[in-house]
Amino acid sequence: MVTPASRLAHPVLPLDGLRTPGRHGVVWLVETIQLSKGRVHELLGDSAFMFAALAVSRLKGPVIWAGLPQAVRTVAPTGVQDFFDPARLILTTGVSRTEILWAAEQALRARCAPCVIAEIQDGPDLKESRRLQIAAEEYGALGLILVHRAPQTSAAETRWHCQAAPGGGWDWACTKNKRGRGGRWHVTWAGNDDAPCAVPLVSAASA
Repeated sequence: MVTPASRLAHPVLPLDGLRTPGRHGVVWLVETIQLSKGRVHELLGDSAFMFAALAVSRLKGPVIWAGLPQAVRTVAPTGVQDFFDPARLILTTGVSRTEILWAAEQALRARCAPCVIAEIQDGPDLKESRRLQIAAEEYGALGLILVHRAPQTSAAETRWHCQAAPGGGWDWACTKNKRGRGGRWHVTWAGNDDAPCAVPLVSAASA
């Protein structure tokens, strides 16, 4: 059976457009969009959840998702089952931002999951993100930070703004890329057996 993520195969940039090399390899979202493993990536906007789900679907093994209780409770099995098996999720709650970031850092160091997601209000600062980055680099896990409000100056490898587009679909913009260029795409997917499609809105932009 072909999963939705495995059908994301529409080239949108030259191969070096979003290249983010690292010693732990990469995770492909579409044929020319990749995220480095062993790195932390920030996701903002109302379709950041879908972006994260697609990234998880490219990996095998458990996924640790840490956040406040009210946020973690919204991660419903029906919301992710089109992308990956909900049984892979390990949901972790924290009562504060500090606890959530601590849990994410420990999970990245524990070498027990190929992907760790932290859901927080404001993005990590430089000190917080460096700790997460060091932890991710040790094992090679993919670190995803879902930011509900505003980003800060951080050590994240990439930053993505993911918004619902008028008329359907989503607009994804890479506004920060420490090892490559940014860009913007319109992504659509009707679900079921239809293949998702990514169309470039801006072919390349400075990161």
